[in-house]
Amino acid sequence: MAVVTAAQAAAFSRRRALSLVFANLGNHDAHALPMRRAGKPSLAPRVQSQAKALQAQTATSPPAATTWLNRASFGCTQSDLNDFNALGGSDAARWSSWVTQQLNPVGINDTACNSRVTSAGFKTLGLSDTQLWTNYHSVTDDYNKRMLPIAEAECMTLIRQMYSKRQLQEVMVDFWHDHFSVNGFDYDGGPMFPAFEAIFRDTSSGNGVFGNFETLLVRIAKSASMMYMLDLYSSTAGGPNENFSRELCELHTLGAMNYAGVVNPDPISGLYDLPTGTGADGYPIRLQYVDDDVYQVTSALSGWTISQSTYDTRNDPNPGTFEYVDSLHYKYQLFFLNRYIQPNKHQQGGYDIFHWLAIHPGVAKHIATKMCRRLVGDTPSATLINNIADVFMQNYQAPNQLQLVTQAILQSTDYANSWAQKMKRPAHAMVSTLRVLGADFTPRPDLDNPNYHSGDWSTTDAVISAMQSAGHRLFNWPAPNGYPDDRIAWASTGALGMTLRMLSQLVETTADRNAAGSAFLADVQAQTLSALSISARTAANIAGMWCDRILGYRPANVYNAAVDFMRQNAAASDPLDLVTDGTSSGLPSRTGTWNASNLSKHYTIARLRSMVALILSSPDFLTL
Repeated sequence: MAVVTAAQAAAFSRRRALSLVFANLGNHDAHALPMRRAGKPSLAPRVQSQAKALQAQTATSPPAATTWLNRASFGCTQSDLNDFNALGGSDAARWSSWVTQQLNPVGINDTACNSRVTSAGFKTLGLSDTQLWTNYHSVTDDYNKRMLPIAEAECMTLIRQMYSKRQLQEVMVDFWHDHFSVNGFDYDGGPMFPAFEAIFRDTSSGNGVFGNFETLLVRIAKSASMMYMLDLYSSTAGGPNENFSRELCELHTLGAMNYAGVVNPDPISGLYDLPTGTGADGYPIRLQYVDDDVYQVTSALSGWTISQSTYDTRNDPNPGTFEYVDSLHYKYQLFFLNRYIQPNKHQQGGYDIFHWLAIHPGVAKHIATKMCRRLVGDTPSATLINNIADVFMQNYQAPNQLQLVTQAILQSTDYANSWAQKMKRPAHAMVSTLRVLGADFTPRPDLDNPNYHSGDWSTTDAVISAMQSAGHRLFNWPAPNGYPDDRIAWASTGALGMTLRMLSQLVETTADRNAAGSAFLADVQAQTLSALSISARTAANIAGMWCDRILGYRPANVYNAAVDFMRQNAAASDPLDLVTDGTSSGLPSRTGTWNASNLSKHYTIARLRSMVALILSSPDFLTL
């Protein structure tokens, strides 16, 4: 008899499970047979007799509440659904209550998540700009210590995405990080990243992802990480750098849709013959920008820098904080979008630029388009975009402007009816997996561990590496345009293949991958045993239970494939042994036992985890 290790058994089961689900994609026929050894008699008659029973337990689309919650969170769990169902007498009423509740994150008790963050022992989160600069940015002989702040911010973000009850806030923090994209692992910006990240999480009036757009825009521009990302800190009147100004116009505000290209001004007036509209302040403003507008912004923001970041500021106080140096500022008149900045306006000229952008109708449409694309679908309707842009413009002075805009999207008819218009990006899929599996995982960076180079590869390292292999490690996009936010960007064989590999590996991942017998991040076996009595542990019940937990419903193609894979040569209604186990090096193997003569008893524990991986790897799980 061949000897098969636990790892080999698990890997073999995963391959069989994944091949089965893809073989059955689009096949809603319950007659699909499981893989079995050659020479075994056909079980078609038995399967046919069960077809009606299996099909009766399947559905063609998820419940509305599940689809809504999945797009406004990092994964809808059974606990989330229970809480949701307690909010009102109908789905519409419950959804309205849920949105209202989530849009006020300070009113949500998040003690458990906060405790988990505290237990991680992070050293850099909550430090001031000056503390980060002094303790980490100034370190040039120890790269691991220098980059500890970004590593901790990454782990903290994963914890909050997994465990925070303020799920909508986490979704919008993720959105605005992509919008104001900074490569967190930049040598200069990385040590300052926690202060940048904190801007999005600020829940004081007018601030953060539910605050005022102009306020957010200015705070981001002043942050050290953004200044380093786009070189604003080094731009002076005598040495202008247009990098930040160009991305401010093209990515952060007006968008490429409002770029007029190369246009020559009128030789007499010096103005551009381009359409003019009305800003939210009621005054005319040119609707499209040209390259000269970028140069004007560059001049208006010259002298905006970071204390001690340049030769000119090397001796200034409060290192790491924003500083305006008037001697480095361009002091002459400027024109931006046909609006005039008088000479010697100093720092106020920059504030005028940000204000004019915040009241611009093109900016409102650009932001509305991106927010609708994230929350509703890859191609949101023009009607929805225009409606949301109107909300943005009408509330440009409101301290909760972005809260009102987000609310308008979530309570729109388009949002309610837009299931299957989005696909989970790899990091979203990973976090969703850990949430629906009830995982216990507190990622911690190892950069300050003296044994970091000992060769150990921690569970945190493995999970983050898997995200990076799938192309979606947090804060690691090198360009300023942020990670792509449409399905086509993540549906390639490379990205999708690595995503499916990552999801199947999570089911087998342990809390300490370097310690034999370490607990699984998500103990699928224990949860199944707890949920189902001995007599109820049938393939039909097991597959149904995990489809419900992971997907929120039982799509026929996935459910039937899971039942067939789980039961093997047993009937779907036969109880399976999920307890009997072998040993490996004196410890439980956690695979079940070898039984070549009866496949329904063959490595049942490993097959259970592989069945869960099968469901996780289905298109139904990745669909939003």
